[in-house]
Amino acid sequence: MNNVIISSAYPEYGSALNKLGYNVIPGECVDRFIPYERHHVDMQCLIIEDHAFVLNSCKRLINALSGLYSVVPVSESTSGEYPYNVPLNAAVIGRRIIARVDSLDANVRSFCEERGYELINVKQGYAKCSCAIVGDNALITADRGIYNSLKETKIEALLIEEGRVDLPGADCGFIGGASGLNISNGERILYFCGNVSEHPDHMNIKSFCEKHGTTIKRLTDGKLTDIGGMIFC
Repeated sequence: MNNVIISSAYPEYGSALNKLGYNVIPGECVDRFIPYERHHVDMQCLIIEDHAFVLNSCKRLINALSGLYSVVPVSESTSGEYPYNVPLNAAVIGRRIIARVDSLDANVRSFCEERGYELINVKQGYAKCSCAIVGDNALITADRGIYNSLKETKIEALLIEEGRVDLPGADCGFIGGASGLNISNGERILYFCGNVSEHPDHMNIKSFCEKHGTTIKRLTDGKLTDIGGMIFC
């Protein structure tokens, strides 16, 4: 996967990925969202297999992905408030989708049913923001509700301390929004926006990723920052 969709509000991360050989596709600004969510790509786009579900207002993103995927424009609520702002905020992990199902876009639900994906319902509407995907059956989260919901599944979850991730304009951000997993030629790399070694659970995160054959790389120094994640495609 040599393309990556990332917020245009943090050019330093896009620049770092570009230097690593990735083609950077900038996300858009969704004015109806609250200020610190407006550039978050994990709220603008959801890619599952050969389909890209994209908010209808994100015309430039739709055009950029149309040559790569079968693009499905998603109608937006007139309200940018939670939980109407999270129709695409779902974590794809193997053949499972973690989401607040009643907030998930109807097109996504239909697609998952047709393709045989298991929908795991959680209370947290910011499901993708809350989960750093490590592999097909592994993720990291600070959300205890998501963690508890996965206990009866085959997904192994590492529960880390809440907070410790910056999100300018909010009290704190999420680990999923500060990371992105790329899988290429059998290699898995979990990129972080900021220095994950400063997180109090860094050693647990490192060991967990190593256990699942995933390498950790930081794009910059400084604090972990929730930028709305990175979507490698």
